[in-house]
Amino acid sequence: MSAYALDRAVTPLAEIDARIEATPHGALTLDPQREAATPLRGLVEGLCEPSELAPLAAAGSSVALAQLQSFPENLLWDFDFYIASIHREARASGDYAAHLAASTEVTVGLMRMYGQQSTIRFRYVHDFIYGFDWARWVQRNPEARGGVQPFALDFLREIDSRGRDILSLIDADDTQYPKLRDASARNPFSFSREPEDELRLYRSLAAEDCIPVQAWCVDARCDPSRDFDSLREDAAAKLGLRR
Repeated sequence: MSAYALDRAVTPLAEIDARIEATPHGALTLDPQREAATPLRGLVEGLCEPSELAPLAAAGSSVALAQLQSFPENLLWDFDFYIASIHREARASGDYAAHLAASTEVTVGLMRMYGQQSTIRFRYVHDFIYGFDWARWVQRNPEARGGVQPFALDFLREIDSRGRDILSLIDADDTQYPKLRDASARNPFSFSREPEDELRLYRSLAAEDCIPVQAWCVDARCDPSRDFDSLREDAAAKLGLRR
């Protein structure tokens, strides 16, 4: 690719970086060692070869834009491990561009299914990006699922299936997932997820090494071995965040 073509490929990433910076809290990270998330442009350019840049930049742009649109109140913007993970999986697949396209399509669909434009209407993407959803899923059948990475297509498709189940429960006005009666975000948890409470809780968990996926690292440690839901409940109680 020419220098011009390379620059054109990453320009949308720089534009999305600016949009993230312009959100009310800015481009926050959960990394205890820094204040700002890694810019998407630098992240993508640092991961791939020139021949891979256009498809990886397109994947990163599509997912980040879907996140901005579906989770406008999201607080933490660590894409490092997600982008690195789908990049490595695509390299190993035998068809780099096709695998990236498939991962992107499912992930964008998840953003739209679970986000603010859906009847599910979750407020943040944190539980997905930092591995709480993945660790919970692995814990239910560790022998069969222990080798599945947090953003492998197999797991992304499982989350898609679970989302469709939740939509059916909402349609039936289920006790755990009822129809929302106002414009507020859905919170099925026993603790507050208001923005300042969310930041306090997640930062406390990161400081105590109680995050399943350190998504701020391209080579993140991924740990599904502990009951992270219980650890989070305990941390919320200690912080006085119980509802």
